[in-house]
Amino acid sequence: MTNDREERCQRFFTERGARYENGKLLDFGEDSSTPEPESPTLSVLDQKALLQVSGPDSLKFLQGQLTCNLDTLSTEQFSGGAACTPKGRMFTSFTLLKASEEQFMMAMHRGLIESTQTSLGKYAVFYKTELTPDQNYICLGLSGKAVEEKIASLFNDVPNDNSALNIDQQGWLLNLSGAVNRFELWITLEHLATLWDKLTKQFTPAGHQHWQLLDCLAVEPNLSPEIANNYIPQHLNLSSLKSVSFRKGCYTGQEIVARMQNLGQLKSRCYRLSSDQPLTLVPDTRLFNSAGKAIGEVIASVQTQQTTEVLAVIRVESAEDNDVRLDGEEGLKLNCQPLPYKIDPKQELQF
Repeated sequence: MTNDREERCQRFFTERGARYENGKLLDFGEDSSTPEPESPTLSVLDQKALLQVSGPDSLKFLQGQLTCNLDTLSTEQFSGGAACTPKGRMFTSFTLLKASEEQFMMAMHRGLIESTQTSLGKYAVFYKTELTPDQNYICLGLSGKAVEEKIASLFNDVPNDNSALNIDQQGWLLNLSGAVNRFELWITLEHLATLWDKLTKQFTPAGHQHWQLLDCLAVEPNLSPEIANNYIPQHLNLSSLKSVSFRKGCYTGQEIVARMQNLGQLKSRCYRLSSDQPLTLVPDTRLFNSAGKAIGEVIASVQTQQTTEVLAVIRVESAEDNDVRLDGEEGLKLNCQPLPYKIDPKQELQF
């Protein structure tokens, strides 16, 4: 069942050439279904939504619940992060923006909005703060060759580091560049209507599958409902992506997360796997080594015109040996790709 926001978004994009199936945006025509990674692309991130946290105690409340350090954020700065159970298992991951001294916006998988509101709400009752699913904003991704030059021509500025660019008081542009240069635009649907023609002169519109491909290439995983409560932050490399602070102090699940980091005994983490075969792999699909032993599971996957790219949490030794298969010892081999960033547990403790 779709809500009012999703219905308005679907109507908006359908009027501009989008094709939907069972409420999911497929593409803007066959030519846009699987753009090349370097193609200038505007990805409609309809799998994402925003949760607004507002009120005079919002900073204090969130600082005691999230893995990221909100005390280091100025207004219109952002950070990746996660929220955990007391056992350190993540029930959501997100990008958090400090919109003002008393307002924070958290972008996450839309299927996690309600459960996150409920889980955090158990603690929010003790603070002057409110958690409200946003009904006004849509998330878009901007990527591809010369993306910074195109953004400069559109908005007369390019945000850098973790500072967001305010767009006419109707949204924000966030520079999420890491292993892949890309930006997210959180914008009201009404203001997007005024920007659409300018945006699509610079970028070709596409569904969120293109953004998932960039997630895979950058090895920047996101939690989805299918894998919520399965992993600690280090399993998804969030400590290496600066989405976990080990110097901020206590938060729910912090003891478990910090202990694992200090011991340095993490046996599994997220890697990118590739195959030249067209594969449809749903989250939580089990993976094996050549001896038939289960070594992990799929987080996300996407097909390109030439390959299938997969993010998976697998045993470190299997990744190092490039020994990953589907369906046991006789299954199709998946090739493990090098991580595009450094893993340094001791250095991460200083963040």
